[in-house]
Amino acid sequence: MIRVPRLTARSVEIGELLDTFLVCAVTMILVIRLQLYLTNYPQLGGHGLHVAHVLWGGLLMMIAIVIAVSFITRTARQVAAVLGGLGFGFFIDELGKFITEDVNYFYKPTAALIYIIFIAMWLSFRALQRHRGFSQLEYLVNALEFLKEAAVRDLAETERRRALQLLDLADQSDPMVAPLREVLREADAAPAHEPVAIERAVLRLRDFYFGVVARPRFRSVIGAVFCALAISSLAEIITLALSAGDRNHLSFIEIASIASSIVSGVFAAVGVIRLRTHDRLAAYRVFERSVLVTIFVTQVFAFAQSEFSAVFGLGLYLLIWATLRYAIGLERKAAASATPAPGPDRTPRPALAR
Repeated sequence: MIRVPRLTARSVEIGELLDTFLVCAVTMILVIRLQLYLTNYPQLGGHGLHVAHVLWGGLLMMIAIVIAVSFITRTARQVAAVLGGLGFGFFIDELGKFITEDVNYFYKPTAALIYIIFIAMWLSFRALQRHRGFSQLEYLVNALEFLKEAAVRDLAETERRRALQLLDLADQSDPMVAPLREVLREADAAPAHEPVAIERAVLRLRDFYFGVVARPRFRSVIGAVFCALAISSLAEIITLALSAGDRNHLSFIEIASIASSIVSGVFAAVGVIRLRTHDRLAAYRVFERSVLVTIFVTQVFAFAQSEFSAVFGLGLYLLIWATLRYAIGLERKAAASATPAPGPDRTPRPALAR
């Protein structure tokens, strides 16, 4: 009987790679739609031929697959994620052509369907990352990946430090752990580089954040922002109700938009209350739920109604969500640093270096 090996060993960089794939795919769709709009939807071809851009998507995805299966470095995976995402964006943008009898690129529900596909992918990718957590074997395999890099080029000091931290999370009784740790310690490592412009900007942003949240009026400002979002949700509900008054009924999309707006508004109101009790982290988490309801539910119906023009509203909520995620991360770090060190019978798990 032939045994089929299981795909069990995941990369600890799986989140970064899959997020890169999604961001590149979404970016490519937006670039394509904007370029076609500005150039009045030209066609590449002639004399009965039309080179659809789904073909360019297939080419880019093919190149990504070739890179992924041909090269064994971490850089190859990063390049494959970028090219694969761009190719998938080319491909999925033409979804309307392949689900309609008249090959209609401008099929109105296409925007909502593409949006739902990306939501499903994002949720699936998150489930893939969080399933069971990383095993000790996966930590060992990922440490070996850094050793593989050391054979190709000198490791950066931050990479060696991260590889050693991965080994600390592996099974210490495994006979490969001790020799691998010794090899990593003796391997030539490039000195730590000075922070590049992006890293310096991130550090300045972190310092700016803590300076802002320390101000007494910060809670009032962020509370006002989510109060405004709750009021805008209420205004949207009233507008939909009034517009339906002339028709004596609400469509399914309008009913669903109203329901999701109510849920989002309730979460925003609860977050404002939590913020007034000085529980900033809890308030941020509730605010995040409010934003996620809008992104995963309300925006689906916005795309169904407004098609790709709804991307501007989505962009605003994604910016708010990213800001909240960053603030939540900093608040967690601040809470962890304020926690007393554990006693001798409790050893904390080492954190992965970034």
